Amino acid sequence: MMLRCILTLSEIILMRPPFSISIGLFVFAFFFLSLPAHAEAVGFKAAPGTRAVYRLEREGLPGNTVTRFALTFGPVETVDGSESRWYVLSAEKESGPTFTLRLQGCEFPPRTEVGRYLFQEADAVPLEYSHLRSGKAILPEIVSAENLWPRPLGTNPEQNALPARAEWLGQTYTLETTERDTPFVFPGEIKTIRLQPEVRIGVPSNSRTKDDTRRYDGSDYEMVRLTRENYEEMIRAGLNCLRVDAEQAGWIQEESVFYWGSGGSEITFPEALFRSNYLGSVIFFDEPGVSTRDYDIRPRLEKEPDFRKTITPQVVLEEFKRHYHRSATEGPPFVLQKGLQARSDIDLGSLTLPQRNLYIWETIVPAAAWELTAEPEFGPQAFVFEPPGRIGSMRTLPEWNMSYGCQLSPENPAHFADVIFGFLRGAARVSGKGWGVSIYGAVDRADAPWLLTHAYDLGATHFYFWDNYQSACVPRNEYLALTRHLRNHVQERPERNLERLKNLGETVILLPPGYDLGHTHTGRGNLWGLGELNLERENRFGVQYRQVMGNFFTEIERCLRLGVPFDLLWDLDGLKLDGYSEIVRIREDGQVEVIAGGQKTTLPGPRISERAAGDAPELIVDISPTEDVAPFVLTARAHLKEGSAPIYYTTGTDRRGVYPNVMVLWELYGPNEEDYRTFSGRLVEGPSADGRATLEAKVPVSQPGHYRLRAATTDLLGRSRVVWSEFDAK
Repeated sequence: MMLRCILTLSEIILMRPPFSISIGLFVFAFFFLSLPAHAEAVGFKAAPGTRAVYRLEREGLPGNTVTRFALTFGPVETVDGSESRWYVLSAEKESGPTFTLRLQGCEFPPRTEVGRYLFQEADAVPLEYSHLRSGKAILPEIVSAENLWPRPLGTNPEQNALPARAEWLGQTYTLETTERDTPFVFPGEIKTIRLQPEVRIGVPSNSRTKDDTRRYDGSDYEMVRLTRENYEEMIRAGLNCLRVDAEQAGWIQEESVFYWGSGGSEITFPEALFRSNYLGSVIFFDEPGVSTRDYDIRPRLEKEPDFRKTITPQVVLEEFKRHYHRSATEGPPFVLQKGLQARSDIDLGSLTLPQRNLYIWETIVPAAAWELTAEPEFGPQAFVFEPPGRIGSMRTLPEWNMSYGCQLSPENPAHFADVIFGFLRGAARVSGKGWGVSIYGAVDRADAPWLLTHAYDLGATHFYFWDNYQSACVPRNEYLALTRHLRNHVQERPERNLERLKNLGETVILLPPGYDLGHTHTGRGNLWGLGELNLERENRFGVQYRQVMGNFFTEIERCLRLGVPFDLLWDLDGLKLDGYSEIVRIREDGQVEVIAGGQKTTLPGPRISERAAGDAPELIVDISPTEDVAPFVLTARAHLKEGSAPIYYTTGTDRRGVYPNVMVLWELYGPNEEDYRTFSGRLVEGPSADGRATLEAKVPVSQPGHYRLRAATTDLLGRSRVVWSEFDAK
């Protein structure tokens, strides 16, 4: 039986979804580290038919405290050729209601995979939680196993001898009575809750857009609370991870879905902890990287002129580490526990309940590997990409081409998605955890369906839609349609080897820690979304950020052209890079280090693959200041002519919902190296039949100094043209 338990645990680690892998690894470590010298795990052991009753040692505790619990040892059955036993755990509370848990597994408390798991509240119909496809038991995931089940106190008892004392839910209990030959009665009626934890689809709100008509004017949607009928429609569409309040929880807690949001002040305790589909008060860390920038870094930039001059990616990263640690040790993991502690009808005793099932909802994707490994005790189990305010293959790829000198085709959405997913899959691989994607309202609507299915095909396990707040909102009718699209794809391709998918990358490209793709203006030319970290600034080696990032993207382009699957990671100490056939290290000194076949080669720059023949667009820029004494407005004109392919670049929808081809990326650097702005132009002439066009931009110049105006354009094959213009203001 011991061998069977070990083999079953190995199956968890190798075959289960990413969130279960991390739990499996934790249980694996706990299991073996807790083995006594004679290699017999500490637990409750007794002959079949034994019923042990434990009594609460303390008196005068609140009504929701379990006063007695009974553990019954059921019959041993043969499951898949191995022995497995039923365990029945029933609890009594002073306030009256009781609950019963039934498990079929190798041991109690369970440290390995459980064959079946049933939860019954009072005299209600028992609920059996099982996997939608495999039928295997799904155990509660909200807290760690050691905090969920009774544990013997003291030394390991002799064979088939029950411990005299036990601890459960923060309280201590004494063995009161032991009965023999207790009959095992299996419930005659069972309701099965079928869950699919490796495909979680949801929204962050328990409200919906009242009017689903798209808004492009920056105004807010009116939101109304979700009704029971709304939830029923969402479940039919395929959403299975739903936010609720206390009343709404009663509508769906016995549906085959996960639910969350009803917190420590509202849930039934401890019963809710044993519902395998209850995920907790919160389920994600919300944008710790962006919060660091907005609430820690930007206030300093406004108040400290010297900080604007000295800021580096490494400085932001160090601040991010402090912010993240506070969040992990004081924030979301402890919301549920704080809600329970505030209640007068509960005494948690020694029980701590940090949630172990949270994920990161974050835009700063290069940080994924660090965020999944930095806080092993209270950190997240997955990283979900949050698209910034304006992103998509026809928006972002042209910017990468114009900013970094690479040539990625805007017409191939994989060139966009594989960069984002490269960071996510790489982080999942080195951390042993999971990843996912979300869709926001400003994501290019042509990209959204494919991004979801492509992420699924590459091993993503979390899929979410932001359903509120101005242009970030995906209206309800749209996320229902996208969910049906994803659900159909999942049903048509149900078989996934998540471990294999996690290890598909053959090349890993390492970026210096702290370097980033930007935020709302991803690709436009700044790190962390800060103009102070614009690409023209130099790092500690005197190398421009643009060159470092250009080397990075050129190596990505090489992999895409060669068809080599790749992962992307910050170059962190201690990363396990075993299994990659090639390691490419992008260095801050401008060099590129390649490790392959046991050989290390240092190159002066990136390897440029053969690119499509043909002519890049032509671009001529003339500028005419209205004055030479600041402040004044500079008029800049860009004269374009298409080369071998059409010019295309959009910055997103206008107020009519149309994606205009703005053709030129305008950027102004100066007068100080930390000063950076972007602005829009307008079409004043063309485009003509031969591909000529003229655009005009009005550039406000507010202070004296030397300025550099950068204008860039690109075509649908990624060929770019850049023109610099310089001027002075007195």
